Amino acid sequence: MSKVVCPYCFEQFERSDVEFRCNNISRCKHEDDPILHKFWGTPQITGVPIKPSGGFFGIKLGIPESAKCPECGEKSFLMICPECHNRIPKEMVKKKGYIISIIGARSSGKTNYITTLINELFRHGRHLGNIGTTAANVTDDPRNNTQQRYERDFFDVLYRQGKCPPQTDINDPKSRIPLIYELSQEKGDSIYLVFYDTAGENFANINNIAGNVKFLNESDAVIFLLDTFAVPYVHDKLGVKDPIELRYNTIIDNLLTHFKEGNPTVRDAHFKKPMALVFSKIDAILNNDDLFADTSIAGMSMESNSSFLSGSGVSLSEFDSISNSLQGALMAWDESNFVSTIRNNYKNAKYFGISALGGQPDTANKIQKVRPYRVLDPLVWILSQFKYSLPINK
Repeated sequence: MSKVVCPYCFEQFERSDVEFRCNNISRCKHEDDPILHKFWGTPQITGVPIKPSGGFFGIKLGIPESAKCPECGEKSFLMICPECHNRIPKEMVKKKGYIISIIGARSSGKTNYITTLINELFRHGRHLGNIGTTAANVTDDPRNNTQQRYERDFFDVLYRQGKCPPQTDINDPKSRIPLIYELSQEKGDSIYLVFYDTAGENFANINNIAGNVKFLNESDAVIFLLDTFAVPYVHDKLGVKDPIELRYNTIIDNLLTHFKEGNPTVRDAHFKKPMALVFSKIDAILNNDDLFADTSIAGMSMESNSSFLSGSGVSLSEFDSISNSLQGALMAWDESNFVSTIRNNYKNAKYFGISALGGQPDTANKIQKVRPYRVLDPLVWILSQFKYSLPINK
């Protein structure tokens, strides 16, 4: 049986080694958990951590369902990681939790993308095999529950206040808190998706990658968000006044260095995983046909959203067509070196164009109406690579 990867500390552990936490709030002691304290850097007053006893002769037989608290004698079913003591969903221990890294430079729109991606999954799951999406609210601190975090830090800001969320700070401790969702269907096993909103600075410096984004090594797939405005050709055509802060190919160079200089097993696995190369803010190109008449993206328009949203099923050939069109546009935009670098290293890469907002925010960084464009495409393609049950058009 494969090992479990903790969605917090990213350490691997045997399923039989999972630990528990006493939840007898009224009749058992609560104190600072030193292991959890070390992970978060602040005191963490919780129930007693419990190591389950083995069976006959102390031998561990399979995945323990519960453990008896040595302090109060109550049985607990709340599973925690044996390495960092953070709460983890029981089904992630029993089954499979897919970790999807969403990475990109500052200003590439990662927070906007995650916000609209999850909301679109809620809205359109019925078109993807009647997927039900449920937040896994299993943290010790209720403020860090996936649903509360998403509503407070993502959805409310963008959809209710009409403001683009601020860029994630590299020192923000919330960037270490994953958003964990269960995808379920009437027939078939549920899977768990784990998303992270990390600061772009983590990828601008090669030294930050190894120290701050350990989850990349354990990710099952990567969504690499590319700021369309960081393509010099597009930047100049659109007359963007702000200078390009960081070329996206710098992040690819850093990723290649990080994996090629590291563990060969991790390196080889990384380059075989699904890599969705996602150009954000694609509306700026599609709404300016006159500027890109000679270098347009064939087959893409803001009037033609993902075909599966109409209930017609998922067309993998549509993804292939868009990917080929974007690759051709990149060549026309003098980005052939980037295309070649991806082709020569990543064995399962696909190009996508999305707009999280459907238009550009005003000078106050506000958006009147959010109109997501193709934001689900990268995730749907990745789910197809995971062999998840989707209504695929042959």
